[in-house]
Order: sequence, then structure tokens, then C-alpha cells
Amino acid sequence: MGAVNSCCIPRRSFEECRENKISTPRVKGHRRNLSATFNFSFGDDESGDTNTTLLNINVATEEELMTLPGINRSTAQNIIDYRRQISNFKKIEDLALVSGVGATKLSHIRSEICVSSKRTPSLHSNSPDGSKSDLNSSTTSSYRERKKSNGTSPVKVNVNSANVFQLMKVKGLGQSLAENIVIYRDKKGPFKSIDDLVKVKGIGPSILSAIQHSLTLDDSDAAKKPSSVYINGGLPNNSNTDSHCECNDIGRNSSRASMDNVVDILGPLSKKPFRAEVVPFNFKWKNRRVFRIASWNLEQFSEEKSRNPGVQEVVALTLLENGFGIVALQELASEKALERICDELNTPTSANNKKWAGHRGNWRCSVSEATGRMYRSMEYNAFLYDTSQNIELVSCSLLKKPESGTFPFVRRPFLGVFKINKKFDCVVVSVHLKAAGLQDEALDKTKQEVRQIPALISAIEQQVPGENDIIIVGDFNLSPDSEDYKLLTSNGYTPCIPATTATNISNRNPDGSRCYDNIWINRHTKEVYTGRSSVVRDGLSNPWIPDGWSWGGVVSDHCPVFTEICSNKDLDNGNINVGTDGVFFTVGGGDS
Repeated sequence: MGAVNSCCIPRRSFEECRENKISTPRVKGHRRNLSATFNFSFGDDESGDTNTTLLNINVATEEELMTLPGINRSTAQNIIDYRRQISNFKKIEDLALVSGVGATKLSHIRSEICVSSKRTPSLHSNSPDGSKSDLNSSTTSSYRERKKSNGTSPVKVNVNSANVFQLMKVKGLGQSLAENIVIYRDKKGPFKSIDDLVKVKGIGPSILSAIQHSLTLDDSDAAKKPSSVYINGGLPNNSNTDSHCECNDIGRNSSRASMDNVVDILGPLSKKPFRAEVVPFNFKWKNRRVFRIASWNLEQFSEEKSRNPGVQEVVALTLLENGFGIVALQELASEKALERICDELNTPTSANNKKWAGHRGNWRCSVSEATGRMYRSMEYNAFLYDTSQNIELVSCSLLKKPESGTFPFVRRPFLGVFKINKKFDCVVVSVHLKAAGLQDEALDKTKQEVRQIPALISAIEQQVPGENDIIIVGDFNLSPDSEDYKLLTSNGYTPCIPATTATNISNRNPDGSRCYDNIWINRHTKEVYTGRSSVVRDGLSNPWIPDGWSWGGVVSDHCPVFTEICSNKDLDNGNINVGTDGVFFTVGGGDS
């Protein structure tokens, strides 16, 4: 399953998402908003009240730090950067040395933070003068000691039935290891011995020795929790013990450990994603075999974002429901981020994905080297393609920078040579041109890159002689009716998405306002073009995806766009075996 730590839990419901209206309860006793990550460590005080939770600034994420009063994203990032430089804060006062914090802001937040891994607060820790020594003294009322005073032995987790959230309750098991245990168990079957956990990726003898006392293979060995204690985010219900027991048994009775039951476990904190019924695509047009080329800017698609179960479901089902064969993806923040999407396509885990009755395919991906920089990370491009549609990626490469001269693109285009149905071949060029900026301060640079596209096409034609089907796709950051495309259109290229059709999306503006993403084809490709192109706008949100401090966000601020091409014949004699590795490009050809 994907991780849930990239979703947020709001204090109250916000405006309705386009497809999912989510209402979230406020947790009694919380002094500040829950962060933009799931936090299931509700208190277990016997009185039923929830203890104030201190935020450990040595392990807190950027989103968690932003829940502190006066800490914005920039300051949160400064805290994380400084923490890395000094190898963790030794005392709370060190936080004042971070740019953007200072002594005044520290005095406002020190009652809500700590530097100790033990985060159970005491009366001292809420004092404005609380420090590391205060926090250490507070550990005498830790969870383990309170359980001991109640005469109840520590609860063991059944490794053969627990879901990811339940496994994360075990000290020493983080989200990644818990996911690996679930994945291994789903593939190999139940563990026959606790020692078998060493076969799980990331778990060695040292980790096993630290966690084995908290694990069991049999539910009868697991101590029963009192009704005032609730796990996995389930809200307390002291008046109905039986109802609470049902909640705890969800993970035990499920053969599938994670996404099948997580929504039920969370109860009112979530809502099951809804997707409208879709008629599966039949991959034909007028009895001719067709395939669909798509382009999608996934907006800062990091590994963390790819772990979000809502993101996985939306991306996978959008590709499947629309019958895509080749998908060019821009704005990846990690080379490995796309692996989880491939896994979800080939081995579905979400309930909606598993219910998909249409063509599923056999998906592969090819990720480029870094194409350039984006906000706080390098950017990568990629191709996702379905081999079951007889689509073969012959070769792919980034456009190479020349040894001398100026390179005109901020992000290097990614070139892929494809052969479809053993008959039709083409070169797909994925671009992400420079953004114009909020105030159009870089608009001239964007226009310059647009004007260089014809010269880029010419360089590809020289490298792959005879190949006429060169398709330009991606995020152009400029409307297709701009005068700067004049040279491209004079060479016979036309956009598949008209300028009047918006390609951006948000919950506040679900219909969009700008046409930036597109697919450009030439006169030659038009002869096998079915005339069907579109912008996919439905099904892009999910209750698991954050939308600021609310639920039900969209997976990206860009919609996927696609076009449809017949694959039963090829009208050129291009030698695609040459590949694109040798395509160089220097500035100058695009303005002539």
C-alpha cells in the first residue's frame, strides 16, 4: 500500500472537492491542528482525555513543523536544513539559531516542541521554561509504565494479520519497514516463524532482535487492549466496547493487510473514494487498431507523493480508464517515484483499482537522467508504456548538450523511439519548457524555448533519417495560439488541444483557465490520426489527497492530455534502430 503520511487531517471540513465532499472531525484535546501527515498516536490516558503531544523537532517533517505557530514553509525548511548541518538539536534553545525563528518566536512555540524521542509530556514540559531536562523527567509517565501500573502486559502485534498502521505501533518499525512486511506477506503467504522476518527487505538480525518481543504469529498471544485504548486512528467509544473490538479485528480478519481495510479502520476520518463507472476503451476506430499517446505533468512527483494511496489510485485508474498506451510524464522529483505507479498498475492494491474490469495491461517505465532543476530538487522526465498493446520502447535518451555553444532549454527534452503493433514507429519528444512566472517575468525565456522547437525537430530528423512521425508532447507553459509557434506551424505542425480548452485544474477552479499542456503532430502523422484528442478532467481527485488543510485534493494542477493514432501501418521508411543517443543541439536554428 502507499503511505499515508503525505495526506493531511484538517481540524474541520473545508469546501467540497469536485467529486468528494469530506467532513473531518476535530480531535478533542488537540492544542494545534494535526499536521499534513497522518498521526495515529492518540493518547491513551485512562480518563479518556487526550494528552497534549509535543512535536519532536529532530524528526518532524516540513508539514509537521508548519503546524507550529508562526512557522511557514520557508522557516520549516530552514529548520530541517539546520538540523542536518548540526546532526540534530541537542536542546530546544538551539532552535533560536535557525534563520526565521529567533528568541521571540521560540518563546511562542517552545511549549509545543521537544528534542527527545520520548514525547509524552508532563506538567514541566508545558512550562515556558521547559527544557531538555524537563522532558527527561516527564518520561516517568510513559506509555509502557502506565500499562505496567494497570497490570496489563504490553500488547503484541500479529505479524500475519496486522495492517501497516498496526505494525507501525511496534517500536522500531517505521512506515517503510511495515509496508515491506505487508508486501512480503502478500506475496509469500503467512510467516511461519518470527525469524522469517529477516527475509523482508530492510530487516536484519539487529532490527529483528529489537522488535521480535512485540510480535506474534497467533492472535491468542496478543494481549487484549482495554476499551479506553484505541488504535489505528479509531475514535474512542467508551460506551460500546463491542463496537470498538470490531474495529480492532478488522486487520486480523483480512487476508489483504492494508488498503482493503484502512478506510474502515479510520472511520469518520476518511471517506471511501468514489469513481464513476467507465466503459472500457476497445482500442479500435473504424475497425482499425489504435493507440493513445498522453502527456501529464504530475507536479513535483516525489517518492513521498507516490506513496500516497490516493495518488496511486488516481494515476493508475486515469491511465487504465482512458486506454493510454504511451504516457510522457514531466516534473518527477525522483528517479524512483514512478516505480510505485508501475506496481499499482501491474499489481493493484486499492479497492477501486482491483474492481477495474477493463484492459489492465503490462506496464513498464523508463526514467531519464536529471533534465534540470525545479523547486528544491532535480527534475526528471519519464515514459510509461503498456507492452501488452504491442508497444516497444526501442531507445530513449535526453537531448545532449553541445561541448560548446548555448543550450536553449532550461530542462533538457526527453526523446523516446517507439514501435507499435510491429508496424507503426515514431519519435516522441517530451518537453517541459520554462514557466513564465507568476508575473510573467520569465515569459520572454519561455517564448525563446518555443521558437527553438523547430530546430530541435530538424536535429532529430538528421539523427533518424526518414522518420517523419515526430510527435512533440509536454508542458509548454504557453498557449498554442501564441505567435511564437508561427515557425512550428509553418513546418506543418498543429496542436491536438485547441487554445480554447484549458489543461490546468484545481478544486477552486475545476474547469481550468489556461491551455499549457499539448501534443503537436505534423502533416505526416495527421494521415494516421483519428481526430480524437481530449483533456481528462474527471477522476483526478481523491479523499486521500491533501488540499491545503483539507481533504479531496487533485493529484496535480495539470490534467493529462491525449491523442489517438492508428497503428496498423507506417507511412515512412525511417530507420528507428539508429536511436536518439546522438542528438545534439545548439542555439540558433529556431529563429531563422
